[in-house]
Amino acid sequence: MADIVILTHADDEFGRRRYLLTTLAEHWTRAGHRVSVAVGTGPSPKGDIAILHVDVSVLPEAYAKVAKRFGTVINGSTTDIRKRVVSQNLLGPKDKWTGPVIIKTDLNCGGLPERRLHRIALGRSTPSVAATEPVHIEGAYEVLPSLPEVPKAVWRNPGLVVEKFLPEEDERGYWARTWVFFGDRERCTRYLGAEKIVKGANILAHERVAVPKEIRAERERLGFDYGKFDFVVHEGKPILLDANRTPSAPPRAGSAAMKAANARLAKGIEAFLK
Repeated sequence: MADIVILTHADDEFGRRRYLLTTLAEHWTRAGHRVSVAVGTGPSPKGDIAILHVDVSVLPEAYAKVAKRFGTVINGSTTDIRKRVVSQNLLGPKDKWTGPVIIKTDLNCGGLPERRLHRIALGRSTPSVAATEPVHIEGAYEVLPSLPEVPKAVWRNPGLVVEKFLPEEDERGYWARTWVFFGDRERCTRYLGAEKIVKGANILAHERVAVPKEIRAERERLGFDYGKFDFVVHEGKPILLDANRTPSAPPRAGSAAMKAANARLAKGIEAFLK
């Protein structure tokens, strides 16, 4: 049996949040492994393996140093998941792209983790320890017909990026795909929505699909051991949209089917214990 240490941000309140890793850790405990949570950058428990689960887009150097205490670190190479790193479809104001565009936050998940940590730090009257200061993100995730229609203020805002809008759509609506993986275990699902941006609240249907080799190559490029990739297949070409190394628990996490799926996913830890 192994000692597994989860490395978390000092202000993250890991045990109170609905992370997928919380569910996976419950399976590891039932399998006989010992799981502990290291909070912040102080002394950490000894362990056979560590999982870097610091919920910010850019990993602070102090947490990278903590990870170096361990011989095996899951997601030890995923130090930056901003759109400027993840996306290969970003645009500048002088590009010649003629199709629709979408405005996004550079930070993952709309910058919500950074703003939350910043708010907690202010409430404790301590300096902000978020990796990147929160920025004003008005207009984020807006789809525009063309590049010239992007407001000048967007180009001046370092917290925003502009990307080609390359949807996956058919006669039923718009599709988005999610690939969740841990080591050599995975699941990939395609979700149908009526709106251009497919979110959990507007999902109409879903189905299991295969993971394209191009998206697997993106995992290799970004150095992910565990996480969730959102992508589409636009006109036959797979396109990565977002990469998240601290995914939340999925909807219907308490259903029998999802419990079984997470049990299978949790077995991915075995690939790192051999």
